[in-house]
Amino acid sequence: MIKMKIEDQLKTIEILKNGSAESKIEALSSLESQEFSAKVCEVIADLIKNEDKGVRNAATALIGSNRNASFPAFVARYITVNDLSVRNLAGEILINLGSLSVEPLINFPHHDDNDTLKFIIDVLGLIGDERASLFILGILSATENDNVILACLEALGNVKFDGAVDVMILFYDRNELYKPTIVEALGKIGSKVALEFLVERFPNEDELTKYSIVESLGSLGDMNTFFFLLEQMAEINGPMVLPLIRSLSMLKEKCYLDIPFDNRMKNLLLYTIAEGTPEDKKTAFNLIDTFDDKDILGASLNLLGEDYELDELIRSKMYRNTDFIYLEVARLINQNVPNLRNVLELFLLTIHYSKEFNLPVNISMVEIRNIVHAVTGLLDHYDEEIRKTAMEILFELDLESALLFIDVMANDENGWNRIRLLEIIENIPGTEFDPVILKFINDEDEMVRERAAYAAGIKNISQLSTNAN
Repeated sequence: MIKMKIEDQLKTIEILKNGSAESKIEALSSLESQEFSAKVCEVIADLIKNEDKGVRNAATALIGSNRNASFPAFVARYITVNDLSVRNLAGEILINLGSLSVEPLINFPHHDDNDTLKFIIDVLGLIGDERASLFILGILSATENDNVILACLEALGNVKFDGAVDVMILFYDRNELYKPTIVEALGKIGSKVALEFLVERFPNEDELTKYSIVESLGSLGDMNTFFFLLEQMAEINGPMVLPLIRSLSMLKEKCYLDIPFDNRMKNLLLYTIAEGTPEDKKTAFNLIDTFDDKDILGASLNLLGEDYELDELIRSKMYRNTDFIYLEVARLINQNVPNLRNVLELFLLTIHYSKEFNLPVNISMVEIRNIVHAVTGLLDHYDEEIRKTAMEILFELDLESALLFIDVMANDENGWNRIRLLEIIENIPGTEFDPVILKFINDEDEMVRERAAYAAGIKNISQLSTNAN
């Protein structure tokens, strides 16, 4: 960085104090690569409460990029203001400055104001620097305010201070309100003493605390914890299934263990697939990587289209179970499921995958005819993407049926679908589909006409009738 001259600093201070919003923003921009005094830092920090949003944003950005060690003490002044937006912005800046903010926050004169003290502890916890541990532990030992106590417990977990475990255990039975926070904090700290304590207390706790314990055991636990959680499966149901599945997955990866698959586990996974967040559902599918089940595969088809990564997981499983989707797709089409487009796209990809790798598809001709019948019913569907995918599937499964329905496809109102039809038929040997190419020579859409001419050239159609219609 270039050190600013004193006269330049004085000019900058004057602009930042009394200039227009535009001049302040320009001055702040000019300071990006400069080294300046604590006095300039003070004036810049003062701008986080400026009425102009552009000025506030410019000051915030400069503080974050410059990272002058003087900034945290000046920014910390604004954690006691009544304006919540300024107060929260000050907190965000202090968190962004990280370890630079620890000492100024510890030394900040909070005057036993519990709201300010809680704010300081929250920020220290989010910074996560262990240097704040003894300060937070001292506040925890001295305060009687529940909000401050909870903030201390959470912050000690965030900084992963092993020395707080015994104190947390002492606080555990002091108030039911503390238990979930303590459990989460012990999980983050990750000591063996904490693990043994939580496993011991689990059977006698209420549902909320049990939920927190199960959730923490994934990061905290070991091989014995894995089997302990498996033993709890018979008793766990409802929302607690979700943290159970998450923790089993974490322990499976951590300890290189296999998940036993029985009816109970299957039901837990089905619950997770139906009720969990996208991340929970991905976790469930990763747990069933080594086995396949029709109920779970069927449930997975209902999820298509919810999340891109989830779609990828489902696709990988269907590629190993091609027969299943062949047997299911006609039923799903006839039910007009909400994610029909996604189901059809997956089915088409499965067909391509099977052909590319010469995978046998053990499906009877009766089932194929059922699929063809269901797909042809979609050729006049209101959704143009569904019509296009149905057309592509039909050509993959049964050329004779495709020829039978060629007029329906050729009259598709969407020009891109007509172009896609040309792309397909130009690569089919024989002359059965040549009349369609000739028809499209006179299409109302210029791009379709151009593509038809190109297709005619590929197939060496010598008669390009301008009256093909």
